Amino acid sequence: MENNLNRRLIETTIRKTLKQIQDDPERSTRNLVDMALNFSEGKFQQQFFETTQEMLKNEHSSYYKLVPDIVSTIDTERLVTFGMNLGYNSCTKGAKRIRAIEEKEQFNIPWSISLEISGLAYLERNKAYHSLIEQGQELGIYTWMIYSLDGTPHILELAEKFSECAFIIFCSPKEITNILLDEASKVNNLMLAVEYTDGIEDACILLRTRKFLYSIFYPYQECDVNKIFNGDFLTDAEILHPVFTALFAFPSCPPEIQVSVYQYILQTRAQQIYRTIPFDIIYDSYFIDGIISEEACSIGFSKEGKLSQIYDSNKYENFNCFKHPLIEILKQVSLKPKA
Repeated sequence: MENNLNRRLIETTIRKTLKQIQDDPERSTRNLVDMALNFSEGKFQQQFFETTQEMLKNEHSSYYKLVPDIVSTIDTERLVTFGMNLGYNSCTKGAKRIRAIEEKEQFNIPWSISLEISGLAYLERNKAYHSLIEQGQELGIYTWMIYSLDGTPHILELAEKFSECAFIIFCSPKEITNILLDEASKVNNLMLAVEYTDGIEDACILLRTRKFLYSIFYPYQECDVNKIFNGDFLTDAEILHPVFTALFAFPSCPPEIQVSVYQYILQTRAQQIYRTIPFDIIYDSYFIDGIISEEACSIGFSKEGKLSQIYDSNKYENFNCFKHPLIEILKQVSLKPKA
């Protein structure tokens, strides 16, 4: 009951502030961050909003342009629902549950889980995916990163069913069509992340016209880093008006290159030069989990259900989300070290 009251109070305040942003974006944005910090209960939220509060002292911050752009071009219900599911259900209510279970059971729980899903094969396994997300919610996991290999429209059913979760669906530009967006129009707990490749411009124009919450992502290799470091990529990206511009290294990319790219992302984000938020899908997700749980862990499952742990190249052939309960998998691979 207390959680529901807190959520309603926060949501009401956010809606009121969003209406004020168009008239006075700088002041309203600062007020929104101050309000969020006041309501923050967890370590991650407090650190995040304290950092944001400090950053917004920069009067020339491009984020003062980003925020009103988001508010004026994204449907309010989509923005509020996704934001509350991510910020409150996942990073407040869910994080509290994660910490409690970790302390009692002595195994690590990720704040989010990534899934590779073949949309064309989804209907054959939809009950298994429903079970997995139900198990995740019981552990406090409310954020799901879905890598759509094909057939994205079928996967929307998953987000629609689990309305308390936040879903980020990664897909190709060719899948962003009016038919897909017609199907997605009733799903407010969703952010579409579109690959930065051929067709990205038309996809983003359509998403913006239809008032969807969207970001872009760029799977990079070592040969791509010059375009990243010289600013060309983010300069091109902000023209597309994504909320986040995410980068994801191919497994073949040397670790030292990945670390250099992440350091560049941290520096660029702090400088607030671009009207989009740079984000590293692997390193930032791992960092968030480390704040929420103190000991970071990050896992995902392939389209066959096989477990893979980020930052570990091994495939765990013996652990499969279609065959084993999620809690048993985590107990086997994410035990906390003995004191």
